[in-house]
Amino acid sequence: MTPIASPRPMRRQHGLALIFVLLMMVITLSSALFAARSTLLGDKAARNDRDHQTAFQAAELALNDAELDIMDATLALATGSKARGCKFGNKKAAFYPDINCSADTDRRGFCAIPMQDPDTATPIYKHIDWEETSDNARVYVKYGEFTGRASHFKTGSKPPMPAKPPKYIIVQATPAKVQIVRNKQTFEVEAAYKVYALGYGVNPNTRVMLEAEIYKPVLEKSCGG
Repeated sequence: MTPIASPRPMRRQHGLALIFVLLMMVITLSSALFAARSTLLGDKAARNDRDHQTAFQAAELALNDAELDIMDATLALATGSKARGCKFGNKKAAFYPDINCSADTDRRGFCAIPMQDPDTATPIYKHIDWEETSDNARVYVKYGEFTGRASHFKTGSKPPMPAKPPKYIIVQATPAKVQIVRNKQTFEVEAAYKVYALGYGVNPNTRVMLEAEIYKPVLEKSCGG
């Protein structure tokens, strides 16, 4: 009597089918995890970009505030104003910068570039403690501190706003040998300043530093210079 052969090939096929199913499950799960991770990374990148834009716009506002601080004589002459538009560039005002920036109430944030070795020199803004909060020690100017616009700037997360107000310093620079046309008249630049402005995002760790040069060709007659 001939024995009946066992169906071993069938069991082998079942085993291969199981391996194939498991492999497909792993591939499907990996694809789902990759898609989820990509979505999360995309959302995070979008949030970071929005936060960077928030910080950038805040720094731009600080640059504008610094320009008013330096240039606006009308604001400086207003009753009760602390604006310094009649002091910057006024040889009669005895308004001088401090090496490494001043913390004095009147000259706060007004800086002179310190002597440095050209081979190891670093920008002055890197010497500033931008997170100092004591009014007796900080050498930067808060947004609106001298222009009276501090109340116009809101902070907080609802709606998304910068975590902190922007701030700036003003550095005395060597006047460029240029002429500026104003009201059809030509003036030599006598006062030049470099402004460094720091803006924050909703996340206080998101920071943007902007730099601008401001030339003051002539002091307003109303300042009495």
